[in-house]
Amino acid sequence: MNIGLSIPRLPDAEGIRRFSQRAEELGFESVLSGDHILLPTAGTNQYPYTADGSFQRPVDEPFLETMTTLGFIAACTHTIKLGSTVIILPYRNPVVQAKMFASLDVLTNGRMICGVGVGWLEKEFDTLGAPYSERGAMSDEYLEIFKCLWTQADPEYHGKYFDIEGIQFNPKPVQQPHIPIWVGGHSRAALRRTARYGDCWHTTRQTPDFVAENLPYLREQTERAGRDPAAISISLKRSLHFTDLGDNEGRSIRTGGVVIASTQEVIDDVYYCRELGIDQLTYDFRVEGIDACIRVMEHLASEVLPVAQRLG
Repeated sequence: MNIGLSIPRLPDAEGIRRFSQRAEELGFESVLSGDHILLPTAGTNQYPYTADGSFQRPVDEPFLETMTTLGFIAACTHTIKLGSTVIILPYRNPVVQAKMFASLDVLTNGRMICGVGVGWLEKEFDTLGAPYSERGAMSDEYLEIFKCLWTQADPEYHGKYFDIEGIQFNPKPVQQPHIPIWVGGHSRAALRRTARYGDCWHTTRQTPDFVAENLPYLREQTERAGRDPAAISISLKRSLHFTDLGDNEGRSIRTGGVVIASTQEVIDDVYYCRELGIDQLTYDFRVEGIDACIRVMEHLASEVLPVAQRLG
């Protein structure tokens, strides 16, 4: 089982470099960057992972642009995989997005992960001039365009939103047949999108049991799409906080998208996830500052990562 890390949301170049390089040194699979262009001053009631729809971060939370951040990390690292968790497809022109990912895949010698989502924050769509009500259909078309541009010698695509023909798109990604696509989301639509286009279902803020309950539907939809279910891996992203790391004592909680637990309980959770068919875990850390993040990362690498790696 692989373990990846979500990059802290700090506009701190030196800190991000330290975090990414240390993750590489310790043997983590990947470092992944989230995606927001802006947050509404008035807050929101649309966040899909809290009961009241509130986004549990300050409205002035600093979000570096995803692809810019990944380009910076690419220049700071050599072997660790890099990707988005997840880039919101309708926010950017699909041809430009495909070029960004392909360029970084070439410059990193095939280390990119293209994690994608349809988005949820209507104010962000409105500000960017993207139609919120059409985000699902647009995302599907954009994924088809990605694959067309990444794999066809003479790309041609005719859809609702874009017509592409008579062009050359080079260089192609290093990874073949294309950069792996990790589809985020927890809805039935996200599972169908994974079945049609994805190499991985990368759900977030859910329990392992939720993942297991939805795997039969994912297999059914994958077979319906004419694909082999074994070709799709399963990834679960959650927040992690060790209760027995120094002064971080506290009550164990393993529910929803949060794991607040002792080291042994985290290890037990890794075993449980693997038994259910989960192939990859991505963690972000519920601590403040790069130094604290690296401390948690090093504890995770020392105590938990070897267990996950033995599970294969």
